[in-house]
Amino acid sequence: MAKRITSSETKVWLKHYFQRRRDTGFWKAVADIALYPPNPFKPEARRLPRPGFLIAAGLIASAVGWFLYFNFAR
Repeated sequence: MAKRITSSETKVWLKHYFQRRRDTGFWKAVADIALYPPNPFKPEARRLPRPGFLIAAGLIASAVGWFLYFNFAR
């Protein structure tokens, strides 16, 4: 008969499993949205940002700046 495991043992095992895998996770998903895919021929090369992400970040930053200026600086 198979050994039964508890929920805490399962949680520890899953945490350890996902820490070993660097291809999953929230920050990996964010990096994949914001940056071009890595070059398979130069894995150590820096990944460049996507233009759409830069435009969106600039628009959001300017909107936050306008909000702060017109609500708190005046």
